[in-house]
Amino acid sequence: MSEEELERVESYPLASLKDIWVKYDRMTDTLYINFGREEAEESIITEDNIVISVSRGRIVGIAIPEFRRRIEEL
Repeated sequence: MSEEELERVESYPLASLKDIWVKYDRMTDTLYINFGREEAEESIITEDNIVISVSRGRIVGIAIPEFRRRIEEL
């Protein structure tokens, strides 16, 4: 993630930790982390192709494509 992207994302708080849910889509190899059920108004795509979903100035979701490959590289 570039410095500019990091600064931008760090300025947004998480929407809700009370209603967090995680879903893994095996077909697309994508991990979804959602903070509530709110629809995103904006998506920020990082250099690593991670998608940060934002609504009303808060992070409402994170999507990590190629999840298995990423964790296998650790």
